[in-house]
Amino acid sequence: MDQTVFRYDADGCVSQQSRSGALAALTLLTSYNQLLAPPDVRGSLGGLLSALPPPCLAGCCRTHGPLSVPTAPLLSPGSCEGEVYRRRGEKRPIPAELKDEKYFERRRRNNQAAKKSRDARRMREDQIAWRACVLEQENASLRAHVAALRQEALALRALLAAQAPHASIAHTAHPVPPAPPHTQPAPTSTTSD
Repeated sequence: MDQTVFRYDADGCVSQQSRSGALAALTLLTSYNQLLAPPDVRGSLGGLLSALPPPCLAGCCRTHGPLSVPTAPLLSPGSCEGEVYRRRGEKRPIPAELKDEKYFERRRRNNQAAKKSRDARRMREDQIAWRACVLEQENASLRAHVAALRQEALALRALLAAQAPHASIAHTAHPVPPAPPHTQPAPTSTTSD
């Protein structure tokens, strides 16, 4: 079964591609991951974002390079009157006097949490792609089985159709008398008198 997959190109435009179910799921997840990565991370993690598909999909999958997402803000700085405009995730310089042991501990914990989150996401993606691959293989096997059963049914129908004219001629030439009505035998005594 083919599905239409929407991918976002460098200009933020949507393009359609027709793909199989497993490949569509993998492509969609990859597309989402590339959209969620911040612009400064996308360059350094380009190799990770365009990870290879599982081995069962390698034959039908073409890996695409990482996609870039437009970084223009949705709101212009002048649209929020009276507020200081700052994009979410924008880095602000930390003065050297605030970089104490507590700061470095927070940074270390944040980096560990980010790595744990990335690893968990990567594992979920791999599990989804693997499950989709298994389901595709099972689907192909079931389709082949259904096709074989249909062929068998057609062959049996043809055999019945070939025998039907002979059976009707034989039936009219020698009519079979109706079976006598079924009567129950008289009960017999099993005890000795």
